[in-house]
Amino acid sequence: MTGQLFRVELRRMVRHPLVWGMAALVLAVQIHLSRDQQPDLTVDPVHATGIATCLAGALLIVASLAVSRDGRHGMPELLAALPGRAEARTRAVLFAAVVVSVVGQAVVVGGYLLVRVLSGPAGGRLDVFEPLTALGVGALGAALGVAVGRWAGWLIAGPVVVGGLGLLTLFNTNPGSWWLPVVPTHWMDWPDRPSGPHLVYVLALAMLAGLAALLRHGRRPVVLVAAVVALAVAVPAGATAAAVRPAARFPIGKTLTLDDVDARVREKYFGRDAYRCEQREGVRYCALSDYTPWISLWAGVVAPIVRAMPPSARDRVPVVKQYTSSWSYTYEDGAAIAPMAWGADDQRKLLAQFFALNIGGFNKACSAHGQARMVVTLWLMGQSSTIARPGMLDLDGQMAAKPGVDYGDTEVGYAKLLLQSPAARERVWANWDTLMRPATTVEQALPLLGLPLRYPTSTPKGTPCP
Repeated sequence: MTGQLFRVELRRMVRHPLVWGMAALVLAVQIHLSRDQQPDLTVDPVHATGIATCLAGALLIVASLAVSRDGRHGMPELLAALPGRAEARTRAVLFAAVVVSVVGQAVVVGGYLLVRVLSGPAGGRLDVFEPLTALGVGALGAALGVAVGRWAGWLIAGPVVVGGLGLLTLFNTNPGSWWLPVVPTHWMDWPDRPSGPHLVYVLALAMLAGLAALLRHGRRPVVLVAAVVALAVAVPAGATAAAVRPAARFPIGKTLTLDDVDARVREKYFGRDAYRCEQREGVRYCALSDYTPWISLWAGVVAPIVRAMPPSARDRVPVVKQYTSSWSYTYEDGAAIAPMAWGADDQRKLLAQFFALNIGGFNKACSAHGQARMVVTLWLMGQSSTIARPGMLDLDGQMAAKPGVDYGDTEVGYAKLLLQSPAARERVWANWDTLMRPATTVEQALPLLGLPLRYPTSTPKGTPCP
């Protein structure tokens, strides 16, 4: 009887529009939110698990409605005449809901990660416990829905539980409490998550929820013993996960140094083997060991700038080095910063900007108004990015950066004119040394660049760049 009921409930749940509709929505939202970023296996599984929790919530509602069906609309009288009992129906709904939820989570999370891996070079390191946690959360949602439906029985009970857990998860940030089933907040340069103990904790909670649903039909010794065992596993596993402290916060009122970096990530990001470096077209690229596949993407931005420089000046190109935003006070002078995330226009523009400004000799906060070398620097930047007035650019979704060098519409305007000039490269190469001197003004450079006088004279707005 239980097997037949299981097959009936399984077909009903697979066909339920809330189940497949939510699965399609979750997958589409995940792909849409990450469409402009290169895949990062450190954070993508965490984000996928967080969003896929919506599917687990949908199964919780569907399971609670399914198991409480026999208590509505005169069903108790009709079912009383049948040989099946309520416990068999509970078990059938429980097994069906868990199977559909786990398979649905596997399809959604697995499909998303497959799309991400196929979308380009992937950086980061995959923690296999993270996608497995999505399956555990699916099982927990299904089992909890059956327990809620059996013990509460109200139509609104399932949605209320989903809403409550959703709010707790939403406000569980940075990185939050590990006593909740899902912790969707993580950053690529934070310490490793306690994913293993947390997965055990979630699986034990799922077992407890399923046993709680069966206990509604009587205190059977086997069920009670299993519940005690599940509880004995859940508590220490949850406590182990919760004991892991979050990333160290910046001390207030002191100068920060490498010693202030969280000890758990210091070796990974600043140790002897933290970086892997490659030489391409005369430029040295240094990526964190898990992000070397992105070097070719950075080279796509840097190479056009290098080719626009005269060969005799290419020995002044800076190293391109990847840095973490959480520990931004460790940035070194003389390096073009490659961010921890990649793909958005701002990130491409930021790398082109850092690289070109370094070539122009702009290493400190100052005013480059009226200097010819700023026009050339912006022209170099324009080889692989758009140019505009200095502004905040998204570094990696957590931190934004703005160049310390200031310049105005005059320099931008002439740089855009230079980009449109077919003879720009020949003129820049022929007059490179003169154009790159700090003392050469924009007006003095116009005849050398073959540009007409079109914009107002620009004067420094602060300390002139040396």
